[in-house]
Amino acid sequence: MFTCKACLRKAFASLVNPAPRPYRTPTIPRPYYVSTQSRRYKTTNAEASTRVENTEQDGAPEEDYTLRRVSKAQDWAAQKQLQYLKDPLHIAQYVSKTLGEDNFEEAALITRKASKNTKVVVSWNHLIKYQLQHDKIHAAVKLYNEMKKRAQLPNAQTFTILFGGLAGSSHQKLAVSEAVKIYNNMMVNTSRMKPNTIHMNAVLQVCAKAEDIDTMFSIAATANDGLRAPNNLTYTTILNALRASVDKPNYLTLQDLEISRAKAQAIQRAKALWEEVISKWRAGFITVDEELVCAMGRVMLMGSYHDAVAVESLVEQTMMIPRDDKFEALKPPKDIEGFKGSDVAASPPVKVQRQKAKAPGAPAISRALPGNNSLSMILLALEKTGKTTKVQRYWDIFTKEHNVVPDANNWHHIITALRRGKNSLRTVSYLREMPSELIAPKTFRTAMSTCLRDNLNHSSFDHATEVLEIMQAKLPLPDMRTLQQYLRVAYANKRHFIERSKNEEAAMVAWGKQILTALDNMWKPYMIISKHCESYGPESNWKQQLIALARKMIAAYDRVMFDQVKIVTPKVVEQIKPRRSSLNRVVTRFYEQMREIDPHFRLEREEDEEDEFPGRFQQRRDKAEKQHVAESW
Repeated sequence: MFTCKACLRKAFASLVNPAPRPYRTPTIPRPYYVSTQSRRYKTTNAEASTRVENTEQDGAPEEDYTLRRVSKAQDWAAQKQLQYLKDPLHIAQYVSKTLGEDNFEEAALITRKASKNTKVVVSWNHLIKYQLQHDKIHAAVKLYNEMKKRAQLPNAQTFTILFGGLAGSSHQKLAVSEAVKIYNNMMVNTSRMKPNTIHMNAVLQVCAKAEDIDTMFSIAATANDGLRAPNNLTYTTILNALRASVDKPNYLTLQDLEISRAKAQAIQRAKALWEEVISKWRAGFITVDEELVCAMGRVMLMGSYHDAVAVESLVEQTMMIPRDDKFEALKPPKDIEGFKGSDVAASPPVKVQRQKAKAPGAPAISRALPGNNSLSMILLALEKTGKTTKVQRYWDIFTKEHNVVPDANNWHHIITALRRGKNSLRTVSYLREMPSELIAPKTFRTAMSTCLRDNLNHSSFDHATEVLEIMQAKLPLPDMRTLQQYLRVAYANKRHFIERSKNEEAAMVAWGKQILTALDNMWKPYMIISKHCESYGPESNWKQQLIALARKMIAAYDRVMFDQVKIVTPKVVEQIKPRRSSLNRVVTRFYEQMREIDPHFRLEREEDEEDEFPGRFQQRRDKAEKQHVAESW
């Protein structure tokens, strides 16, 4: 019986499906077995079945495929829920609530079922927004296409959500391609929905984030004087994109010539664009705000000295803040003897002009209002051009006349600008005014660096001491790098000792006292940091910085104690020896702990500050001898 293949096939078929079957000849092939678990309870033809199986590949979701993924209970629950949700507003609220619970399947099922009889465009917008928030571009575009197939016509908000979500996507190239494709489809003459200014700005932001400048300008070329009229956000987006495309860290790998060419081209494009902005602003078609002004100003800051100087003219043009060289001419004249400022004869006749009537809804102020962003921009421009004497004037105009409350960034920029000007006195005054909650360790590092640059000032060390006192009062934990810079100021601020003293020994003694004063002022902050670092291991960054500071202090003590010129008396040496020994024990203990971890560990040699006293006195003697020889001739 089992020797015949046909009999064997019949026998096994009867075991699988014992139902009686009509007799088939061996020449007729038997159909493939289909499991009852995957059986469809809805009549479908072969074409529909093939389309359902290829749904995920061709990107066109169908209702059969969706319903197959949900259970009967979910389908029944969704149908029951829709019996109580008749209004599209209530359906949209329920979909939004369901998406807030991260239940996308239920929200999508409710929306698809409601689309048969109701216009639920808002619900579809919620679904598209949810997918874009989760950075799923393909899923969002599929929902957009399915929405149109179900006769749910997208509205303006749909495209705003699409373009806005694509602008925030991490898949930049894919976002640009999808956004441009949808935007171009909207531009077709047969399109029902035409893009407006908001849509154009959103697509520009997508291109700007991807740094696709050519595509961005092609989109900007579609602007007109009607529905897609450019506004201040349009120009702000383009200017920021021009700056971001050339001002980035990876440009450091290029040659200087290529960098300068790219920046020059971006600045040239920005200047041409700014001419258009000013013409439209004066004609009343757009408004100029602080964001637009700062976008243009920061593009100019990438350029040369003259471009940075032009930032002052930019602020004057848009914010009506006169430049320093024109400020004196705008002041009212002083009273002349015999006349007062209120006399009619002392002032020329004034022509009264009638106030022009404004259209309803027009802004009351036609200029850009100064703020924190513009204050930081003008401070950066003054730092780059070196015109730091104007810092205080602009600071007073912004903070006192325009009531701008400085933020942490503003305070940091003014301290940085004063460092360029080597103005340690004014730096101390601004540090005292700075709120404690805005102070960071980098603020004191910049201030101490200002004192170091101002080492030719005989009061530089006193100003550095004041900075150290302010740091102890406003920071919970002193900054170790600031303490190291303070010790460098004590080393560097010595020229006035050379000029005042007649011999080298007296200058060395005065300089040594200054170093001892610095070490004495550093001892209390050092002990606070040392107590804080007790629980840290030798490999921690805090511990290594503490050891570096201790070694600097030991080197300073050695300079004072063991110099060939007797800087301090033996009595003073005996007083400072305990502190020096305490520091040495800390360094030795750290060295022993590191040797246990790494037997090949060695401490790097500390570079001592150069002693310029012998060279300075020798230079003075040589100069005096040359002058004497010249006079004898």
